[in-house]
Amino acid sequence: MAAGYRLAGDVLDHVCCRQMYGPDRLPAVWPATDHAVVIAVGRHDESAEDVYTALLDALDRDVPTDEREKPPCCDDEGLPPADEEIATSISEAIEHRTRERRRAR
Repeated sequence: MAAGYRLAGDVLDHVCCRQMYGPDRLPAVWPATDHAVVIAVGRHDESAEDVYTALLDALDRDVPTDEREKPPCCDDEGLPPADEEIATSISEAIEHRTRERRRAR
């Protein structure tokens, strides 16, 4: 298994997350089945800096209304949801959000 679970929702279903210690999460995207990009490491604590809030903000998305079942990251063949275009767009959105927040300080 590449990572713990996938997020729900359009585009977000290409993000896999690994639960770390306590509330810490590590979301990653997959440009290829053999290449992961860690897009953030942070707390999932419903604060302003929550790692999922940051992801949704960067992608200009609302919290998905899909039931949160936390499906496995990998499919039945053990492969992650690889998509180079989506992985790049998510990575760039996170990077852009990070730069904007640094400038605002």
